[in-house]
Amino acid sequence: MPRPTVVVTRPAGQSRQLTEALQAAGLDVLGFPLLAIGPTADDTALRDALARLADYALVVFVSPNAVSFAFDALAQVQQTAGAAQWPAGVPVAVVGPSSVTALAERGVAPPTHRVIAPAGAQPDAASADEAPRFDSEALWSELDTSPGAFAGQRVLIIRGNGGRDWLGERLREAGATVEAVEAYSRTLPEPSAMQWQAVRDSLRPDAPPYGWLLTSSEAVRNLDALARLHLSPQEHERLKQVQCIAPHARIAAQAQALGFAHVLPAAPGDAGLLAACTQWGNAHAGPAAPAPTLVAPAATVPDALPPVPVPAPAAPEPTGSPRSTTTKAERVTPDSTSTSSSNAASSASAQSAGMPGAAAHPIQPPSRRMSPWWPVAVLLVLAIAGGFWWLQMRVEHLTEELARRQQSNDVLVQETRVLSKNAQDIVKELQAKVGALDGQVVEARDKQAALEQVYQDLMRNRDDWEIAEIQQLLTNAGQQLQLTGNIQVALAALQSADARLARADKPQYNQLRRALARDIARMKAVPDTDLTGAAIKLDESINQIDALPLLSGEHMLDRTPGERRNPAKGASAPAAASAPAGGNVLTRTWDYVVAELGHVIRVRKVDDTNALLLSGDQGWFLRENVKLRLLNARLALLSRNEPVFRNDLAAAQAMIGRYFDTRSRRVQGVLTLLKQSQASAVTVSLPTMAESLGALRALKKE
Repeated sequence: MPRPTVVVTRPAGQSRQLTEALQAAGLDVLGFPLLAIGPTADDTALRDALARLADYALVVFVSPNAVSFAFDALAQVQQTAGAAQWPAGVPVAVVGPSSVTALAERGVAPPTHRVIAPAGAQPDAASADEAPRFDSEALWSELDTSPGAFAGQRVLIIRGNGGRDWLGERLREAGATVEAVEAYSRTLPEPSAMQWQAVRDSLRPDAPPYGWLLTSSEAVRNLDALARLHLSPQEHERLKQVQCIAPHARIAAQAQALGFAHVLPAAPGDAGLLAACTQWGNAHAGPAAPAPTLVAPAATVPDALPPVPVPAPAAPEPTGSPRSTTTKAERVTPDSTSTSSSNAASSASAQSAGMPGAAAHPIQPPSRRMSPWWPVAVLLVLAIAGGFWWLQMRVEHLTEELARRQQSNDVLVQETRVLSKNAQDIVKELQAKVGALDGQVVEARDKQAALEQVYQDLMRNRDDWEIAEIQQLLTNAGQQLQLTGNIQVALAALQSADARLARADKPQYNQLRRALARDIARMKAVPDTDLTGAAIKLDESINQIDALPLLSGEHMLDRTPGERRNPAKGASAPAAASAPAGGNVLTRTWDYVVAELGHVIRVRKVDDTNALLLSGDQGWFLRENVKLRLLNARLALLSRNEPVFRNDLAAAQAMIGRYFDTRSRRVQGVLTLLKQSQASAVTVSLPTMAESLGALRALKKE
């Protein structure tokens, strides 16, 4: 029957002694760490506290790992080449015998130092009537809890990340100033594929019994979390039906709360765990095979041969012969013994059958006549003697055969012993190599854990940088959207941020991506307005103001080709064109005279007489006022202030129509540009990026 297997869930490299003890007890061991122990990312607080040990009235170590990492940090603080030196005046408190042993290995032990531990944790402690407890409650019962004992005192608790703070709360209630620092970190390891395959094999219906050794509540929670990820629902349910062994009631309660049905309590410490595992293994090992027994039936040979009445001369040989062969027949096999017994029984039956015949001879009266039964008796005696002689020869032959086989077996046994010794030597060498490989595997796992921690730190820093860049991008786009109303820039910023989050493909970014998608949809729903085109038209109008002709200007009005023609000549022009070549000279002369007179006399029709009264300086100021109105309209357009934009644009149009010559092509072109700018400037309600920025701030808080 296969041996039971114990699954040890302690961190890698911390269960060798327990594993060897379980194997020595006849149990198979499967290593399945559910916790990984490593250094903290930042031990500055630990170093600062260890540099001020004299300020503390008590220092509490919660585990052997805390002792190990704290003394390594203390050696660096003290800058000593050897082991760290603990101040003799600073008492130390621990919660279990493993921590006491770890302190003793580093030179911290009574009577030089004061070590406070629960009852039963010290090596020389007297055995208690009940099973000892090694937890915070048991340590608290050993401390001086009288009123005022810790008032105003400073207490340092060295622990790992997480864990209970029950002892720290009790010390604070007693008036102490408690400072807790982390000396190591506990993380969730990732078992290998071979380990998961071994677990799945153990959950088969025909698998040998497996027992899970759970030594912490966090290990129980990690087991349940890992099983939900890597096992099927059926395998997970079968896992909850396996035997669990817990050294503390709190661990057992945690396992039962998570659905593990069979939890066996054990005494704390390696000895208690070994005893509980051995008890469970003996209960599931099955009945032992009966040892083979040697049967020596040769003793029945003399008993099966009753004394035979023979003549006096022949008596010594048959009685002495069986006695001499008794010692040789003690090693006869059961088959030969049965044959000898049957032969002896047949001889005995024949003898017993002949004895009555001999005894049945009637007493003859004194007579000289020979009885007819004597020949029969003589023949019977001869037959019995011949059978006995055949039996003796058979026994001697079997004895020789057994001796020969025994000698051959002795040779085989000797060879087997030599081979067994060689095999034991090979096994020892393999065990040494396996031990070295185990050390290398533990070292590789520690390095892997350190690399994973560094990788996680790098990933966290990379995520922070990426979130900061996205926040800066969205903030700048939002400010530009509010200041200039540039929707295209804001839309491009939102789409760029969404693309970067999509490349990262992390679940924590889903909420932010939803907010970005909603803001992108709102940006795309905004109607397209050509504000840039309207601003360009206003700039072109401003540039042409200085060249526009005023009604009060001294130069001739810039007319169209049809207007430059003299109205009086309009009807005679065709006739002049049809006149002979000699009349062209007169016509050209007349036109020249009229043109020269036109420089002296001007005829204008002006609706507003004030427009003709502008001096040169006033004209310059008029042009500057028009340009200022158009500049204000342009700023109002870019800032999305429609009332100011329309008022300034209407005022500029009114001033141009009142003081400038509206029949001029340039004036008409400027008025056309202003009308086009007014038509393209449509009021649009700009969306904001508040939802995306809010989701980004919520992600950074997480």
